[in-house]
Amino acid sequence: MGSGSADRKKRPLESLLDQAIEASENGSVSIGTLLDHFGNRSFGPVIATLSLFAIIPPIGAIPTLPTTVGVITILMAVQIVFGRKHPWLPAFIRKRSIGRDKVEKARKRLGSVLRRIDALIRPRVGWAAGGIATWLAAFCCMLLGAMMPPLELLPFAAALPGSAILLFGLGITARDGLLMLLGFMVSGAAAWLLLSNLGRLFG
Repeated sequence: MGSGSADRKKRPLESLLDQAIEASENGSVSIGTLLDHFGNRSFGPVIATLSLFAIIPPIGAIPTLPTTVGVITILMAVQIVFGRKHPWLPAFIRKRSIGRDKVEKARKRLGSVLRRIDALIRPRVGWAAGGIATWLAAFCCMLLGAMMPPLELLPFAAALPGSAILLFGLGITARDGLLMLLGFMVSGAAAWLLLSNLGRLFG
């Protein structure tokens, strides 16, 4: 158990997909089973896994998935802001599911890329991963979640706020302040993307 936990800390991105596959039931990974799998540990892995689903192919191409991830992110972030210890989601969201085959396909396709990224993730810049930074990251995640439904209307655009959410989720999970700082930077880029396309989206 101890060595498995240590191994997961060394490869957080790969581990998220591996654990999602482990949590599958009847050929699919439901939001509920994923939440139950991670729920007693922290919000970070849940937020990171769901955002990863929204930005990697072929999962991210599923219609309405980025919007669903955005809504879940808002609900999770609100709970972090108000100090809730364990994540909660309503039943109709918990029932949403993704095919296990799609998760496995993404895992095989991106394995080498994820390993390279995992090698760069570690606890550092502690002041940027503490309580205040986590609260600010949660507030940003609320805004990022709200950006995802409109940006889903533009090809691949929802991947930018999704990437920021992923950075925050991993930063919270691994206590990596550098990832948290990058998350704030990417959040700014996502806000610029939304604002610069308001005419196309709502015109």
